[in-house]
Amino acid sequence: METPSLKKNLFLLIVLTLSGSFICSLPWFRSYYYAPFMEAFGMTNTEMGLCGTALGVAGIAAYLFGGIICDHVSIKILIPFAMISTGALGLVMLANPSPMLMIVIHGLFAITALMFFFPALTKTVRSLASSNEQGKAFGIFEGGRGISNAVYLAIAAFIFGRMTIMKNEAFGVRGIILFYSAMTIVLGVLDIFLLRGVKEETGTGGDDAVNLKMLTKPMKMPAVWLMIGIIFATLTLSTGYYYISPYVTEVFGVSALLGAILSSSSQYIRPIASFGAGVLGDRINNSKVMLIGQIGLAAGLVIILMTPASLGVIPILAACLMIFFSMYMCVTMHFAIMDEAEFPKECVGTAIGFICAIGYLPEAASPFVAGVILDKFPGVEGYRLFFLYMFAVTIAGLVLTLIWLRMTKARRAQILANLKK
Repeated sequence: METPSLKKNLFLLIVLTLSGSFICSLPWFRSYYYAPFMEAFGMTNTEMGLCGTALGVAGIAAYLFGGIICDHVSIKILIPFAMISTGALGLVMLANPSPMLMIVIHGLFAITALMFFFPALTKTVRSLASSNEQGKAFGIFEGGRGISNAVYLAIAAFIFGRMTIMKNEAFGVRGIILFYSAMTIVLGVLDIFLLRGVKEETGTGGDDAVNLKMLTKPMKMPAVWLMIGIIFATLTLSTGYYYISPYVTEVFGVSALLGAILSSSSQYIRPIASFGAGVLGDRINNSKVMLIGQIGLAAGLVIILMTPASLGVIPILAACLMIFFSMYMCVTMHFAIMDEAEFPKECVGTAIGFICAIGYLPEAASPFVAGVILDKFPGVEGYRLFFLYMFAVTIAGLVLTLIWLRMTKARRAQILANLKK
């Protein structure tokens, strides 16, 4: 089988990056326009919360079964179908559905955008690059998503502003939905044509029926559980770093505006960190970049925890920049390290789905843990305890990465040797 070349597949990778960015827009944009969205569809706060619950709970099963499915169904079918069906659900939202139907739609988003799409997308990104180009591939993917997110959020804000002036905020929300739906469908159609030339990994589209027994193979692999632990650790911080802003505001007297700017600056650091991590990963091994990122996360948290208010805000700002940069280095490496463990081709998708189902739990768990801690220990003490929790989980992830480095030593040496040829 011909070795894949990132250079030859670069345009497809860019389109898939845009696809991965836009398919997330419809299920999650309501958080940016919470009050206008709620008013536009006559929903209560409870019903808004149930939309997120439906998406989150269904999402766990979606990742799990999505991995199995993408080992049996061609990505040439899954990715376009996921994009077009997600866009179609967006168009249904324009028909002024009842709050109950809106909750159902968000549950269906878990099927279209998570089950059918993300395991297949991750598997495809891996297949577009050789073993010694995995870092660059995922660096372009994660960094590109950061850039495209910033661009489409700006376009959505412009649409919302213009259409609100024309009529009202509800009209503006519908304008955003139409924009996201149309772009998702267009990219889905484009994916149909671009994916035709992709050579899929062995095991995809085979004759074996989709069955739960496929789960047993990844569950017996130590590499799978190490990846779950590593991803769980880094996502704990990347889903909990938002609490740094109110902490800095309360302890160091920083204005709410500066605190918001500090949090949002992470999105501008994301492309730089992702691209940089990808290039470095292909030079020194992706898991070593993961380790460097985890050390940066731990160091940043130590600075935040140990810096007294009397020293001013400069050390805290430096620590935040270190955390943001390190955080996206780690996120970029989540699946870039996968090639170092030589997963069997026939169950790559199943492994990805299983890893996502458990490794992504911090997306739901971190806000809950933070809420419990901050309710029980209000103010500065609560923030410090939550940061200590994130620090402990980060150290656990760092230890797991060291174990990974030891376990994959021979394979990593082979990858670097191939790079030098």
